Amino acid sequence: MANTLEKRIKAIHMHGGQPRVSEGGERTLDGIVHEPTALSAKSFSPVASVLPPVAEGQRAMANAILRGSLFGVLSKKKSNGQQEVRKYEKKVVKATVRGLTLMVTGEQRDQTDLDVFLECLHRHKGLALGSLIKFKGGNFLSAIGRSQGSSDYKWLDGVLHRLATTSIELSDGRRYFQGPLIAKTYRDEDTHEYIIVFDPDIGVFFVDGTWTGLLVEERRALRGKQLALWLHGTYSTQDAPFAYKVETLLNLCDSETKKIFHFRASLKKALSDLSVVTGWTCWIDEKTDLVHVVKTKAVRHE
Repeated sequence: MANTLEKRIKAIHMHGGQPRVSEGGERTLDGIVHEPTALSAKSFSPVASVLPPVAEGQRAMANAILRGSLFGVLSKKKSNGQQEVRKYEKKVVKATVRGLTLMVTGEQRDQTDLDVFLECLHRHKGLALGSLIKFKGGNFLSAIGRSQGSSDYKWLDGVLHRLATTSIELSDGRRYFQGPLIAKTYRDEDTHEYIIVFDPDIGVFFVDGTWTGLLVEERRALRGKQLALWLHGTYSTQDAPFAYKVETLLNLCDSETKKIFHFRASLKKALSDLSVVTGWTCWIDEKTDLVHVVKTKAVRHE
C-alpha cells in the first residue's frame, strides 16, 4: 500500500513537470508593524535550495517566521470537552518586528503547529526543497514527543491540514515569499504514511544570516507553556536580545489575553519558565515596563 501511494505521488509530480522525488541577528528589532508595505513582485535574493544542516538536537527555522505572530499563543482546549475552535483569518496583517511584513490567510496557528512545522522541515535532511518527503505518522509523533493513539493521529492530520491551507505573504524588505506553509500533503489511510512537499521558494528565508537552530530539548521542557515557547523562539533569534515593552510583546505574540495587566502576570511566569530551561536571565523592569533577556551563551543562528 505504501509503495502504491508513493508511485501515485511520483506520477503526479512527473506529469506536473516536477520530477524531483526522494525518500526519505540583526539587532534593529525595536517595534512592531501593523500596516502592510507593498507586497509586489520584486528582485529576489538567493534561495537556499537545501535547508541548512543542523545537529539532531536542533531544528532550523527562519528568523522572519519566529519574529512575529505567524505561530502565536492560543489558550488551551476548554476543560469541559468542547471542540477547539480557531479563528479563521483572511488576509490579516499580523504583528511583526520592524522591518518585516506578514499577511496571513488561514486558521490561527499556535506553538504546537510550530513544532510540527519544524519537524516537517527537518525531515528534508539534505534533500532539495520541493522533494517529496515521506514519513510514518507514528515515527513523526514520537519525534515531537507525542503519543501514538488514535487521537494523536487525528491531531496530526488536523495540524498538517492547517499548515497546508495557511497561505502567507512574508517580506523583510529584501526577500519575499508568497504561498502555503506546506505546498502539498498526502496520506495513506491504511498505513498512516504521509508525504509532504514544500514550495522551494520558502528557502529564500533560509540563506546565510536569516535562520536559527532551535534546541529541541528546551522546547520539549517548555511543552504546554505557549507563551514561554513563543518567547523561546523569538529570543533564540537574537544573541543580544532587544528590550521590548510588555505591550509590544503582547501584540507580537498575538495572545488571546488582551488586558495588559493579565498579560504581564502571564509574562512574568513565562519568563521564569524560560530562564529555568535556558539559563537566560529574564526579567521585567517595573519602572520602564521593558522586558530584558540576557544570555550567557550564544544560540546557533547563521
